[in-house]
Amino acid sequence: MLVRRRSGVDTTIVVSLAAVPTLARRDAEQLLRFVGLADELAADEPFTPATLDALGELVEAEYVDYIELDHIRRRAHVGVLRDGDAVPAWEPDDADVWDVIANHHPICIRQQRGDVAALKLSDFWTLRELRRTRTYEIWCRPWDVERSISVALPSPPWQTRTFTFDRRRRDFDERDRLVLDLLRPHLARTWRAARTRRCLSATLTALERTPETDTRGAVVLDATGTPVLVTPPAQRLLDEFFGVREGELPTEVAVWLESRDRPTLIVRSGQRRLQIERSGDTLLLQEAPEDAGLTRREQEVLSWVARGKTNAQVAEALWISPGTVRTHLENAFAKLGVRTRTAAVARFLSLVDAG
Repeated sequence: MLVRRRSGVDTTIVVSLAAVPTLARRDAEQLLRFVGLADELAADEPFTPATLDALGELVEAEYVDYIELDHIRRRAHVGVLRDGDAVPAWEPDDADVWDVIANHHPICIRQQRGDVAALKLSDFWTLRELRRTRTYEIWCRPWDVERSISVALPSPPWQTRTFTFDRRRRDFDERDRLVLDLLRPHLARTWRAARTRRCLSATLTALERTPETDTRGAVVLDATGTPVLVTPPAQRLLDEFFGVREGELPTEVAVWLESRDRPTLIVRSGQRRLQIERSGDTLLLQEAPEDAGLTRREQEVLSWVARGKTNAQVAEALWISPGTVRTHLENAFAKLGVRTRTAAVARFLSLVDAG
């Protein structure tokens, strides 16, 4: 069965609605109301039970959840349910559940390969086929659900961030898929904004006791974009990465603020990387080690190797040949300055943790 693919273009909701006349007017109005409500509900955490309540009004389901998974360490960083929804019948450290996620559940597998489009279980299996699977026994039967649709947010190769909607019997339709695909860019922006707020709050809380050598700092701007408060770590970072004097905003940063075309500005200097994000009138600066120049594909390969996969298993997961996997590993070894898989994984995980 052919699975529909969606573009990853990050356009506004209004533009998207104009480009898809098949969405009913009532659905369009509901979707726009949700966008406004989600912004009001978002705080340090991007998605709350109230957010999922509102999503459940757009796409009806017996269960609605949002979860962030670390596939290397096999743990859930975040799990949000609607108020009143039943908790999962399995534990997050259940080996059988992780086996299903990694090797059997078709939507989970596609999301681990970077597919963020809305996908249904019925895109892959008929009901008769589903009931004969390990996914059904471990994942669906304990919840008494047979229909599921899930949409993912962009994430690193070793993580997934997903919204899942489950029903007992009635399948989801193309209208449900379309609504989730239209909402996906906005949900991604909400996640990024909440992350920036959390980092900024931590930075400002520790402002008075933060030493100049700290790797994170903040710059507060006035209405004209002129710095009115620069923390000592931020001033050091601006000087080292841009060579600017106290009270000045680097030209590159000013141009980035004007353009508003990227949520994050990344500046590199040798093996160092400076990340700048904006929250209102405040800039959050954070230095992180360079990623050793690893390509996206090399990171994906290493993330699977870190999960204990052989070259053949990595090739199957990424739909490439074992020879290509070997080439990517050899390139990654050279960039990381290591010679073995174990050393490469250790170095890769240190970069992940530092970032």
